[in-house]
Amino acid sequence: MRRLRFGFVRLLAVLILTATLVGAASCTASTVNSSGVPPEVKQYMKDWPLPNRDYANTRATLDSSINSGNVNTLGVAWSVPIPGVGLFGSASTTPIIMGNTVFFQDLGNNIFALDLTTGATKWQKLYNESNVGPNGVAIGWGKVFATADPYNIAALDMNSGKQLWLSPVSNNPTAGTDIQPQVYGNLVYTSTVPGSSGSDFYSGGGIGTIYALDQATGKIAWSWDTVDSKDIWGNKDVNSGGGCWYTPSIDTATGIMYWGIANPAPWPGTKDFPNGSSRPGPNLYTNSMVAINQKDGKLQWYTQVYPHDLFDYDFQIAPILASATVGGKIQDIVISAGKMGRVYAFNRKSGAILWSAVVGDHQNDQLANIPSEGTTVVSPGSLGGVETPMAFAGGIVYVPVVNTSAEYTPSTSKLGNFAKGTGDLVAIQVDTGKILWQKHFNSINVGGATVVNDLVFTATFDGMVYAFKRNTGEQVWTYQSPGGVNAWPSFSGDTMLLPIGVGGFPSLLALRLGATAPVLAMTPGNGASVTSGAVKVSVQALNFKLIDKLGQTTVNGEGHIHFFMDADAPTTPDKPAVTAAGTYAATANATYTWANVTPGTHTFSAELVNNNHTPLVPPVIVKATITVKEPAPAISITTPANRSTMAAGNVAVSVKVSNFNLVNKLGTTNVAGEGHVHYFLDVVAPTEQGKPAVTAAGTYAATADTTYTWTNVKPGTHTLSVELVNNNHTPLVPPVVTRVVIVVSTSAAGGP
Repeated sequence: MRRLRFGFVRLLAVLILTATLVGAASCTASTVNSSGVPPEVKQYMKDWPLPNRDYANTRATLDSSINSGNVNTLGVAWSVPIPGVGLFGSASTTPIIMGNTVFFQDLGNNIFALDLTTGATKWQKLYNESNVGPNGVAIGWGKVFATADPYNIAALDMNSGKQLWLSPVSNNPTAGTDIQPQVYGNLVYTSTVPGSSGSDFYSGGGIGTIYALDQATGKIAWSWDTVDSKDIWGNKDVNSGGGCWYTPSIDTATGIMYWGIANPAPWPGTKDFPNGSSRPGPNLYTNSMVAINQKDGKLQWYTQVYPHDLFDYDFQIAPILASATVGGKIQDIVISAGKMGRVYAFNRKSGAILWSAVVGDHQNDQLANIPSEGTTVVSPGSLGGVETPMAFAGGIVYVPVVNTSAEYTPSTSKLGNFAKGTGDLVAIQVDTGKILWQKHFNSINVGGATVVNDLVFTATFDGMVYAFKRNTGEQVWTYQSPGGVNAWPSFSGDTMLLPIGVGGFPSLLALRLGATAPVLAMTPGNGASVTSGAVKVSVQALNFKLIDKLGQTTVNGEGHIHFFMDADAPTTPDKPAVTAAGTYAATANATYTWANVTPGTHTFSAELVNNNHTPLVPPVIVKATITVKEPAPAISITTPANRSTMAAGNVAVSVKVSNFNLVNKLGTTNVAGEGHVHYFLDVVAPTEQGKPAVTAAGTYAATADTTYTWTNVKPGTHTLSVELVNNNHTPLVPPVVTRVVIVVSTSAAGGP
């Protein structure tokens, strides 16, 4: 039985650790050039001010009070629901901590500023745009930087959440951004990848590009394409690739930044071009480590570790900067890994490979060509190897590993049973590349690695959180979180922030030394909008046992929940916490549905109570003011289906519209709830409020009809988008857009 043990053992936080952890939290501290560091990063260096805590991406801290002597006293201090949803759950990022403020972005691109002590919301900016991740925020110069949607980077005022600028970084509908940015030298660094949603990743013509944006204005200072040819290795209609998924490291002493580059596509190939034959050659700069000057974007060197990838083996993990004695010589190195399940150390000046280490399961993963007969099982599969960030401290790099396989033919791939995947945590000596110790888990390890004093933390997809002694691998603590973990934590002082992104109640959880008080969280959260009619309210009770003994004798630490609508939760001790009939409900269930809720603003509350219905002392209440609206407008493309193959020539697009009246009043005064449709071909549908959603002639059409036919569509990969607009052609608020990707061939093939 996994358990979280409570106690009150207090030891000195860094007991004899300083000598062994030299270089852990900021391994280049003695040579840091602080002139380019944002003032907030300097001020809060002892918290968690950068995505991987420091510019070296070590994910290690000496400044927390958590260690092996007191980790067993960690308890839940607060829980805040995460509303956004993306392809991989609700959270796949690291929270940023600066003083008493937590900055966090969910996979709906929603951004929150929270009170570290209580979890209370200071402000929120809701974009409600699904993100593949791993997204997240970066902070500097009074601003919060993050993706607003697949095509734009936003800057918000860090004190209010007000949007200050919005900068487009992609005009390709099948190339988007979903990275957690980096900040340095008055620039914001981000990257696109060849895809903007789960439906169009690695469609033909998409490439990844690294961008540096001026932090004050959002204007692009420089850009660098991660594909080395404009025709994408000879066939831009079929091929795609490159881009970066994770935050770069920056050597602040030299101004050189290091990026891990993603894979080429199609993988493993297509029917017409098996085994990647549409993209002969090494496919630079995919699956490479690249060194770039942070000021001007000029390439310093590159080293490709896996040429002509057939298996989707991104070399994507955030690079770590360190020093090591390799071959008897002290060298500055950069360490990274990817989904090929190999860890590499490079000389930081030359890019020479110093060592490589194999981690996890391996089978048939070095094939130059996939056999044409039958299927070939390959490990790691395309969702295996090293998927989430590593950590470094005291000469050891800690590597989270996913063990899954996939089945391949020269033109197709099929994932293995993801639920049966396993995981590892591997400790590697950076002087030699030798494995010092490793731990095996019965669930995939997608919780990253994080060093805190003498501990290394990781978490698995089944929600289990682990702490090991970082030198020996001895397990000293486990905690079963209330949901699956597909993100990685940050630490400050006595608190661990853990995003729980998978399961019925996604939340950001604060674990704190000595915390034992009952905690209650509720969704929908404050400021949310829901549809009128039946409104479901869900809660999560932590450090408290929900039990169906309503009206019975009080037992300390157990009880049930009272739900309230438009009524204050009573808090008088020893008196039942009840209100007028129809405004409250008592239940041991964690959900309650209010029927026939009318449009307008409503207040929903939940309170933990004793078995006899009286409030706890002190009261434990959660409250949210929610806007209840009529059903929102929606549009979907009924034909063609996503990923369809069609004949060249005429392509008809049909849509289904709901909760919105299509009227032929194009260009007239706006009337709420009515408007028309804009159809787009191979362009990003404009969504800027107050401006007409129009693009170049021949790329869009405005009509009140639910069908539009594009003529003379040439062979290749195309994006078809549709958007609901007001009578005056401006986007709805929020925008209502959808799209599909199709392949047009010289003859009809049919089917998805």
